[in-house]
Amino acid sequence: MVNKNDADIALEIYQSVKQSKAKEKRLKSSTFWRLFKVKTRHKSLVEKIERLLDAQGLKVSVKSGKPFGEEDEDNWVILTLTLQPPVISPPPLIPTAWPSSEWFEVTQTRIFESEREVETYFVTPLLEKLGYEYDDIVMGHGVEIFRGVQRTRTEADFVTFKGPGRNKKDVLLVIEVKKSDQGISIDNISQTKSYAQELLPACYLVVTGQQIKVFLFNGFLVPDECVMDFSRLELKQEWDELYNYVSKQSTIKRKLWMEEQISKVKGK
Repeated sequence: MVNKNDADIALEIYQSVKQSKAKEKRLKSSTFWRLFKVKTRHKSLVEKIERLLDAQGLKVSVKSGKPFGEEDEDNWVILTLTLQPPVISPPPLIPTAWPSSEWFEVTQTRIFESEREVETYFVTPLLEKLGYEYDDIVMGHGVEIFRGVQRTRTEADFVTFKGPGRNKKDVLLVIEVKKSDQGISIDNISQTKSYAQELLPACYLVVTGQQIKVFLFNGFLVPDECVMDFSRLELKQEWDELYNYVSKQSTIKRKLWMEEQISKVKGK
């Protein structure tokens, strides 16, 4: 069973508030923090949860008037719907750059014996064909995520950037690679999603030697969406759609588009 992360919980709270007649939900402080599995309200964790609620279009306040996070356990936490999330559209279509037939044949038929071979002989050349250059690609990129109340440093297998800059604003893709003889599990997806929620890419992918799943990262406005799930043997026939989701040109456009949508929502 996969544990829900803080962003998933914030989305569930948003959906509950949205469905309520008053567009408001009141929870005892003890109940509210239990939802997020918070025992000690560290300032950084309180601020993170407040940001996640804000990104969902929720205003949070405390009935007693105390600052959020400093209220007593029997105080009421009030969650009010303030924004309506936009409908997320597919990325704009762009002309597809096609590799040679020989490249597809070699890529689709090669046997991978380890996760490292999937990274070296499949994902790296795939990124190059999708338009990413040497300075764009980082293997083993450090990322900090929350596990419960503990902030843990780990690594994403691949992160692509818009050039040599390594700021979040430059992140385009997050990719997690698994062994070729394993299918993609819910745990694999949850792990990759947790990286995406910290790095804020345009899309994230889970890749084995046999399967590719592509997810649109929707900036916490609406749930992320799995838009592609196909076999490596289908790479050539799926190339046009894959290119329009995750090529460098497409992810740059989508990242800019997402930033505009977030700005519009927060400006309402």
